[in-house]
Amino acid sequence: MSERSAANRLSEDRIAKEEIIGTGDHDDIRALLEDWIKALREKDADGMISCQSATIRQFTLAPPLQETGNDRAGLQAWFDTWDGPLEFEIRDTDLRLGGDIAWCSAFAWLAGTKKDGQKSRFWFRLTVAFAREDGRWLIVHTHESVPFAMEGQPLAIFDLQP
Repeated sequence: MSERSAANRLSEDRIAKEEIIGTGDHDDIRALLEDWIKALREKDADGMISCQSATIRQFTLAPPLQETGNDRAGLQAWFDTWDGPLEFEIRDTDLRLGGDIAWCSAFAWLAGTKKDGQKSRFWFRLTVAFAREDGRWLIVHTHESVPFAMEGQPLAIFDLQP
């Protein structure tokens, strides 16, 4: 078993043992997260937005400090800066559910080539919060971050690996 599979298996085993989780809810949230990831890889703004609440609050790597609501034009403009599909995966997921609220923390990998030829490849931390709205699970919050050097001038560190 690969290191990635073993880590995901451990996380899934821990999740399965928690009494508060309904199997259907767990499966619904996993499917929602998979749809969101697929839409990101394919640069499908409408697909991503269909997974998100209309009132989503996002703390992304790029400015501004926060965004609220879905900005389809802004998301598509960001997608349009990339040449071809994006590589995106999450690993070491920890999904927790309780009632109509859930959250998932993970390491995320993003890689691709910008239209100007610049290649980007890095890991970052990702937390996704979910809520059941009108009977359907939706993403209500995302938080992305990278560590930064705390000595000297604070600079983000993009070459770390989980």
